[in-house]
Amino acid sequence: MITIAIANQKGGVGKTTTAVTLAHGLALKSFNVLLVDLDPQGQCASALGMEHDDGVFRLLAMDAPLRDVVRSTRRPNLWLLPGDKRTKTAEGIMVLERKGVDTLAAILRQSINGGLHYIVIDTAPSVGGLQENALYAADMLIIPSAVDHLALEGIASVIQTLRAVRRTNLPLMRILPTFFDDTTRESKTNLEHLQRHFGDLVLPPIHRATTLRECPALGQTIFEYQPKSRPAEEYARLVWEVLNVSTA
Repeated sequence: MITIAIANQKGGVGKTTTAVTLAHGLALKSFNVLLVDLDPQGQCASALGMEHDDGVFRLLAMDAPLRDVVRSTRRPNLWLLPGDKRTKTAEGIMVLERKGVDTLAAILRQSINGGLHYIVIDTAPSVGGLQENALYAADMLIIPSAVDHLALEGIASVIQTLRAVRRTNLPLMRILPTFFDDTTRESKTNLEHLQRHFGDLVLPPIHRATTLRECPALGQTIFEYQPKSRPAEEYARLVWEVLNVSTA
């Protein structure tokens, strides 16, 4: 089982789109995938056409069994552990009860007996106990980053948090440029800036696309809505990257 955290401490960079699309893309390759929504906005459910649910709260604050809070997405091989505004309350309770950064990893490890191939964790942009739990649990970290002048700052913040949580045995890391517009000098310059700083860790970019913005309103992923579109091809490339590095 491989756990993949999707994280950035800067908002509006495409974390949820990346988490949902990657999870569905892996499921389409016949792998069993659990998508975990640690963002109190609960947008993973919305993106999949599902109702919000306090599954994360019940799991972490009320010790509910994982099997009782996981929901079917009505898509083969893909399940969701949903979150909602009570997720933030769960984070506060974990602090009061002095639960450590290994809490989520321990629950997932104890609850899953070989039935899953991948766990994909979406995180909130704010630093805190839940993001730290996700980073601790991760075998791989994907940092979506809009190609703007603040990109390096957001990436650096996540890496700093990661190193504070895990001083050794760091996960595989990749940076995914998002909202790329190859018609603007700014996008090209900022992408080159990322590539100079992080080299081979930077993946090919996801272009800005109206179709990606339309997907959540329809409750569909890009693989369902426009499977032959450029963003579908670009996210399919991300799926193959994850498969290549996680099975190497």
